[in-house]
Amino acid sequence: GLIYYGAISNPIFYLVMLGGAWSTFQRFYNPGAHHPLGYYNITNERRAGLTAGYFGLIGALMAAMAANGKFKKPPEVLIRERHSQEKFWVE
Repeated sequence: GLIYYGAISNPIFYLVMLGGAWSTFQRFYNPGAHHPLGYYNITNERRAGLTAGYFGLIGALMAAMAANGKFKKPPEVLIRERHSQEKFWVE
């Protein structure tokens, strides 16, 4: 959608999209070539560690979102603050 409508003009975005498209194509049409032998043979301890790591990451992101929510201001307040600063600098 973003590429089709021309909303993104950064060439690096196009390179990343091309790389992702190529990787996805290779996974569907040559699935055995992307991972080494034993890639999916991991122990339950490692699996539990990965699961805990992902849940920890989700928890950290949720805590960061909650902390950020304390500093959010509605648009009306931001406009009022901007106007009060403009009047201060003009006078």
